[in-house]
Amino acid sequence: GGGAGPPPPAAAGCRIITVSIAADGSRISATVDTQTAEPAKTSTVGLRAKSNAPLPWVRSSALHVYVVDADVEQTHDFGSRLPSGHYWDATETKLLAVETRPDARQRKSEGAELEVVTMFSTADGGLRVRDVISAESELETLISVQVPKFYFARCASAANLPSSDASAERDRDRRSDTDSLPNSPQKRTSSSSSSATSRLASVVMREFEGMKEVDDATRHALVEFSYYLTIGSMDEAHRAVKLIKHASVWENMAKMCVKTKRLDVAEVCLGNMGHARGARAVRETAARCRAEEAEAVGENGDHAESGGGGGGDVLADVCAAMVAIQLGLLDEAEKLYEGCGRYDLLNELLQATGAWERALEVAEAHDRIHLRTTHYAYARQLESAGDLDGALEHYIASGTHKSEVPRMLFDAGQIGKLREYIDGAQEPELFKWWGQYCESSGQFDNALEYYNKAKDKLATVRVLCFHDDLERAAEIVNESEDDAAAFHLARQFEMKERIKEAVFYYQRAHRFNHAVRLAKENNMSSELTMLALQAPPRLMLEAASYFEECNMPEKAVTLYQKSGNTAKALDLCFRCRLFDALRDISDSLSAESDPQLLQRCAEFFLDHGQYEKTVHLFAAAGDASRALDLCVLHNIAITEDLGEKMCPPLGGRGAETAEARNATLQKIAKCCKRQANYHLACKKYTQAGERVKAMKCLLKSGDSDKIIYYAGVSRDRDIYVMAANYLQKLDWHSDANILKHITTFYTKAKAFEQLSSFYDACAQVEIDEYRDYEKAVGALREALNVLNKARVQGKESKVMALQTKVSHVEAFVGARKMVKSDPEQMIALCHELLSQRNVEAAIRVGDVYALMIEWHYSQGQMEAAYTLVERMRERNIILAPYLDSDMVAAICNALGVPVAADAANGADDDDAPEEAIEEDVDDD
Repeated sequence: GGGAGPPPPAAAGCRIITVSIAADGSRISATVDTQTAEPAKTSTVGLRAKSNAPLPWVRSSALHVYVVDADVEQTHDFGSRLPSGHYWDATETKLLAVETRPDARQRKSEGAELEVVTMFSTADGGLRVRDVISAESELETLISVQVPKFYFARCASAANLPSSDASAERDRDRRSDTDSLPNSPQKRTSSSSSSATSRLASVVMREFEGMKEVDDATRHALVEFSYYLTIGSMDEAHRAVKLIKHASVWENMAKMCVKTKRLDVAEVCLGNMGHARGARAVRETAARCRAEEAEAVGENGDHAESGGGGGGDVLADVCAAMVAIQLGLLDEAEKLYEGCGRYDLLNELLQATGAWERALEVAEAHDRIHLRTTHYAYARQLESAGDLDGALEHYIASGTHKSEVPRMLFDAGQIGKLREYIDGAQEPELFKWWGQYCESSGQFDNALEYYNKAKDKLATVRVLCFHDDLERAAEIVNESEDDAAAFHLARQFEMKERIKEAVFYYQRAHRFNHAVRLAKENNMSSELTMLALQAPPRLMLEAASYFEECNMPEKAVTLYQKSGNTAKALDLCFRCRLFDALRDISDSLSAESDPQLLQRCAEFFLDHGQYEKTVHLFAAAGDASRALDLCVLHNIAITEDLGEKMCPPLGGRGAETAEARNATLQKIAKCCKRQANYHLACKKYTQAGERVKAMKCLLKSGDSDKIIYYAGVSRDRDIYVMAANYLQKLDWHSDANILKHITTFYTKAKAFEQLSSFYDACAQVEIDEYRDYEKAVGALREALNVLNKARVQGKESKVMALQTKVSHVEAFVGARKMVKSDPEQMIALCHELLSQRNVEAAIRVGDVYALMIEWHYSQGQMEAAYTLVERMRERNIILAPYLDSDMVAAICNALGVPVAADAANGADDDDAPEEAIEEDVDDD
C-alpha cells in the first residue's frame, strides 16, 4: 500500500515445534514458533523498563518443507489458520496432509474448527494444495494419512455414543475401524481396550469414495492423476489413469472434476464410465454456450471486451453443472448455475426436478423473461396431475388462458364451470370461443349473443346469412365497416343473384377483383369505371382493355394513364383523335418518360401550332436544340424550369462533351437576354463559364445588390471594374455603402487609374454641387496617392496635372480662410489664382470672383465690387449661380448703373447650371 505505518516486527528467534519425515527420507516438514521483537515502550511516569524480560513465542502460520535431494526449502502460508499436525503418506512420499485450526488471534475465524489440507511437494512448483476437507465436530485430531484414508482420533464424548444411531451407520460407510491402520495397536497387542479402539476413525478420500477395494496400482494411478492435475500437466494426468478399468474410479474422478471445473478431464471420465449420454450432453452444452457468447460479442463487442475473462468462467460453470446433473449431484449443479448467474438454466433444472415453487421464485427474482413460460409449464404439470384450479391460476399468470383454459375445462367435461369462467373473465376471445361452441352445438341465439359481446361481426353476419336474414346482416356490415363481414355478405348476395348489392359489398370489402368481375359480366360500365379507379393497376388495365373492346376509348385512355401504361393511352389517343385527353396526358409527361413518346407528342403539338407545349416536350425529350429554335422563332418565354430542362447534364443528349454543353448554355443565355430575362441569362452564362457576359446581363438588369454580390464571388478583375463603373452611375454620394464598394472593387482589380479618376470626380462633385473645397482637397489627395500606384502611359504628365489641380484648390481653400484674418492677402491670392492658366480645370472661377465681390461689398467698396462684376461678365460667367441678386442690385444702385439682365433674372435660372451638370454626368 501507499500509506505510512509502523514498521513490521522483526523476527528475533525461531524454534521448531513439530517435525515429520517422509518414509523415504527425501522430505522433512516442520512447523515453527517465532519471537517477534516488539518496539520498546517509553514510560510517562518514569518507571524503569524491564529490559531482561523474555520475548513471547508466537505460532507461525507457515509450513516449511526441506527437500533433501534438491537442497531447497518450500513454504506454504495458511493465512488465518495455523498448522499443527502434518503427516507424510507412507507410500506416496510426495503427499502431505496438514491439520489446521483457526488462529485465536484473528478477530474472526474462517472455515471449520478442524480442516485437513492435502498438498503435493513438487520438484519445481513448491507446495501445491490438492484438496481441503472439513472434519466433523466429533473428530478431535488427525493422527495419520495413508491413501485412500485419513485417520483421526475421536473426541471422548463421541467415542462413548451408542453405535446404533445414525452416525454409526454413516461411520460404516465412510470410515473403517483400526484394522486398516498400519502398525495399529490391535496388530501388536490383542488385549487393547474397546474404549481405546472406538476413539479411532478413518475418512475415505474423495477420489476413493464408493470403492470397496482398491489395489495398489489403482491407488498409485489415482494419486499420480491427482498430482499431475494439481500441477496442470494434463497429458501426464491422462497417461496415469488410462489403464484403470473400474467405473467407480472414473465416477469419483468425474465428481472431482465438478469441483475443479476441469471439463476436459470430465469428458474423459464420462467416456470411461460408459456414460455416452452424459458426455454428449456436456459437449452440446459447451457448444451452445460458445455460440451464445459469440453472438453476444457480435452484438455488443465493446461490452464483451470490457467483460474480461468472465465468459470463460461462465462456460466452465455451466459445463460443470451439466456434469453434476449427469452424475446426480443436483445440489452442486444448482450452486454452480446460481454462482455463474445462469438463472435460466437453474430454472430449467428446478422444473425438471419438480421444484416448481423454487422455479417460480427464481423466475420472479432473476429470470423474468421466462416467468410466463415457467407458469405455463407448471400449469401443464398441474393439469396432468388433475389439479384444474391450480392449473387455471397458472394459465392466467402465463397469459395463455384465453386458449388453454377453455381447452382444459372442455376436455375435462366441466362445461358449466367453463361458462362461469367465460362470463366472469369478460374477454372478447373467450366470448368468441363460447360463441363458436354454441354455434357448433346448434344454439344459434346464444351464439349471436356471445358473438355480439365479442364484437365479432364476421361471425354474426355468418350466422345471420345462414338463417337467410340478409337485411339484418347488411345493417351490421354498414354499421361496423368490417371488411371480412362485407366480403361474406357480398358472396351471399352473389349466390342470390343480387348483383348490385354484391358489387357494392365487394367494394366495401376492398375486394375489387370480384367487383370488377361482376361488373364486366353484367355490363355495368359506370360502376366498372368507378371500381377500376379505386382498384390496383392490374385491375385498371383489365378494365381498360374491356372498355377498348367495347369501343369506349375515353374511359380506356383514362384507365390506361392511371395504371401507368402511358404508351398505350397515347396510342389510343392518336388512333381515336382524342386531343383533349392527349393534352392532359402530355402535362403529366416528364424527363423520365419514354423519349419516343415525348417526341411523338411534341411532333403532334407542333403540327397543330401548340408551340409552348411543344417546347416543353422537346426539352423533356432532351432535344434542346429544337426547343431553343422554337423559343427564338416564336418568342416562347424561357422560365427557370424550362431553362433547366433544356440544359441536359454532361454526357446526355446534346451535351456529350463539355464544349457542346457550354454551347447549349450560351444559346439559352442569348435567348433569355433577348427576352430581357437578364437574371436567367446571367445564370446560364455563369454555368457556361462566361462570367463577363453574365456580368453584362446583370448590369442590364439594374439589380445593384446582385451586381455587388456577383462581383464579390467572381473574383475577376474585369468584373470588378465593370461593377465599379456601374455603381458610379448611382447616387454614391448619399449612399456610403455604394461608395465603399466602388473603391473596394477598383482596389481589388488594381485599376488605380480608374480609382484616381473616381476620386477626381468626387472632388469635382463636391465643388460643383456643394462648393465644399475642403472635401474636394481630400478627394484630390487620395486621387494623387492612388495615381502614384498606377502603371499607365503618360503617368508623369497626369501626376503633374493632378498636383497642379491640388495646389490650385489648396490655394483657394487658404484664401477663403484669410477672409477675416488677412483680407488683403486673400485678395492677392485670388488675383494670383485668376492669372493662372487652366485654373478653370481645378476650381470654379466664379467662386473666386464671388469671394472677392462679397468681401468688397461687406466693406462698402462698391466700385471695386462693380469692377469685379464687370470682369465676370467679360469672361461670360453667369452671375446668378455665384452672386446674390439683391447684392448685385445694391452694388449697381450705389453706382447708378442699370442692373444686369442675368442678375435680375437670376432667381429664375438658379437651377440651370445644376441641370447642365446633371446632363454632363449622365453623358459620362
